[in-house]
Amino acid sequence: MAKNGQIEFLLSVADVLLIDKESKAQLASATLKSHNMSQTVDTTEIRAGQRNDVLATIKNNKTIEVTIEDVQQQRDFIAMMLGADVKEGQKVDAYVLPQGIEVKEGKLTLPHAPKSGQTVTVEDEKGDTISVTFTGAEGSFEGVETAPANGTILYISGYAYEADAEQLMTIASDKFAGSYQMVLDEQVFNADMKVIARKQTVFYKVIPNDSFTLDGSAERAEKTISYTFTVALDAGRQDLGYIVYLPEDAE
Repeated sequence: MAKNGQIEFLLSVADVLLIDKESKAQLASATLKSHNMSQTVDTTEIRAGQRNDVLATIKNNKTIEVTIEDVQQQRDFIAMMLGADVKEGQKVDAYVLPQGIEVKEGKLTLPHAPKSGQTVTVEDEKGDTISVTFTGAEGSFEGVETAPANGTILYISGYAYEADAEQLMTIASDKFAGSYQMVLDEQVFNADMKVIARKQTVFYKVIPNDSFTLDGSAERAEKTISYTFTVALDAGRQDLGYIVYLPEDAE
């Protein structure tokens, strides 16, 4: 029963905090679209007698799963699901995709200088190949009888270039997500829609389900990514976690 018999509602989504069990690094999100906690228990009925009545039930294999749906595609969370580390200051092959580029001042300037050994082909709107000599990212029309006029759009092939990665996640075939402590923090409302308390659900150990989906569409729209965790028994403990109600101003 609620404190003092007052009516209580859980009307909003939780904030989530994940703490790596080994490194103690923290992942947090206050932009969840939804969260869901489900529990399943395997039940076996014991039946006997002429009417085959249920005499008892055997319950085991309690499974609790938590799914969070986030409107942010946070890099740290994606790395967590991949079992990867987020690295900085790395050089990596990046790619320029096929595109049209305007000729300016008699030159064709690429977005980035191609990596050594890369060949960039150039075509006009008819699909005819145009001879372009590239020095770094700058292309000239030396030896071309009739150079394309300024303002002409030419179409380049895709190519690789060496880039300084802002952040890099390596997708390993043999590395998977680790385990975390999870905290879900929710606001508790009364009948007047005033926040009167916070409900925190704490699981000592959760293991991310490694399957997840990222998608896109032609139209800009709200996109979410869902992560599912299975609650596991932490070493040395007999309980999975706890739920606590805290005063609204508790830190």
